[in-house]
Amino acid sequence: MFDGFEPYGWETPSWEIAEDVGLKVEDIVRLDTNTSPYSPASELGWLSQYATRLPVNEYPDTSYAGLREGLSRYCGKATDRFVVTNGADEGLDIIAKTFLDTGDEVIVPAPSYAMFRIVAEVAGAKVKYIESGPGYSFDAGSVIEAVGKRTKLVFLCNPNNPTGNSIPIKDVKAVAETGVAVAIDEAYHEFSGKTALDLTDKHENVIVCRTFSKAFSMAGVRVGYLVAKRGTVAQLNLVRPPNSVSVISLALAEKALGDLTEMKSTVRRVTEERARMMRALKDVRSISPYPSETNFILFKVAKGAERVHRKLLERGFVLRNLAEGRWTKGCLRVTVSTRKINDAFLTALREIVS
Repeated sequence: MFDGFEPYGWETPSWEIAEDVGLKVEDIVRLDTNTSPYSPASELGWLSQYATRLPVNEYPDTSYAGLREGLSRYCGKATDRFVVTNGADEGLDIIAKTFLDTGDEVIVPAPSYAMFRIVAEVAGAKVKYIESGPGYSFDAGSVIEAVGKRTKLVFLCNPNNPTGNSIPIKDVKAVAETGVAVAIDEAYHEFSGKTALDLTDKHENVIVCRTFSKAFSMAGVRVGYLVAKRGTVAQLNLVRPPNSVSVISLALAEKALGDLTEMKSTVRRVTEERARMMRALKDVRSISPYPSETNFILFKVAKGAERVHRKLLERGFVLRNLAEGRWTKGCLRVTVSTRKINDAFLTALREIVS
């Protein structure tokens, strides 16, 4: 099964990068993983007081009822419309296991999130890529035209990773109306304010996948969730592992949903910095940023993107290197961080390209 299989490109550990470039590990700044630069302080403060009361000697409630109640309030959907997962990636894996068999076909716009291909191929399906339009715009017509008898699933990322732009909801709806299963990864939803969530009210074939990793600053906690119609949720639960989310992770996620103040503050600060970074990048010679509705910015380097990436690495700034990608030639992706870190990165970038 794994002949010719290309695995996911795991992020190099910070200690290994530090050894490579001759820096201390504390000097390494990760701007390649799209995680939050802010710690969920109120949730961790609560955990420090109540950790001894958590029943970590027992398995969690396999229905995850407490978290689904919080998600119901947050999303405005009934509790039986949710599937709780160990991060969004497990959610994508559950979707693939539910809808795909060996020899099936999956449609993925390109470029997009690499895990779409991974979970599809592990399930035995083949991926058909549909190249994006100008400026990485979503080509709904080409996606719909590509749907055939063997097509069982379409993966969409909205806003899209690594390009940062959103797919119009009308286009998502048009794809859903083909009748094929449509999984929409909304990992960056909170930064754009756009969602296809309401499509799950009417379409049995639409599943929205979300995470606590980005806006909620909980990448290390590993909590995600799927939203779909009741019948589809029942299908997804047939293959969902019963205890993949820990008692501690569930408690932190439930606490985060109890008071959204911190999350909303994180989103506001990141989006303000994103706008400031976008203006600054446009003023850097030979750098062309793409519009973003996420917590990262993709930009093209006119010449020598690999060199720029390496020089930034030698200064401790780790960016996602997409320069050799089939659809992202000459591009790097940077996570929006704090103002201080962003300024230091921009200074280094200006010096390197000049």
